[in-house]
Amino acid sequence: MLYFAYGSNLNKSQMSVRCPKARALGSAYLIGWRLVFRGVADIEPSDDPSVMLPVGFWDITTECLESLDHYEGYPHLYRRVNINGAMTYRMNTEGYSSPSNFYFDGIAKGYSDFELDKTELWHARDWADDLELAV
Repeated sequence: MLYFAYGSNLNKSQMSVRCPKARALGSAYLIGWRLVFRGVADIEPSDDPSVMLPVGFWDITTECLESLDHYEGYPHLYRRVNINGAMTYRMNTEGYSSPSNFYFDGIAKGYSDFELDKTELWHARDWADDLELAV
């Protein structure tokens, strides 16, 4: 099954524990989607054509899917969605809040693992920080 990660599941060392049979395939940037933080990573559609979502693609097994479902709190915290022919997860809640430094650093390591530009990652955290300060 084709799965794309945009948060902590980009981190190859973490995925090797969660899904030892998963195989990293490569990375891409999805136009029309953006990374946001709701304490943890999520994605949402964007009307801004300059916004791109950095993702890493994995080939996962049924066992991997079960492990990811457990890790993602499926179906209560996250739901499965299909975007452009690949499965991923989206949160079932709204609102924005900053991630912990530990969680953010794990995602940043995943961006490095997949050789993704970290600009959108920093924007997402800064945006969540700004929204929290405004409240």
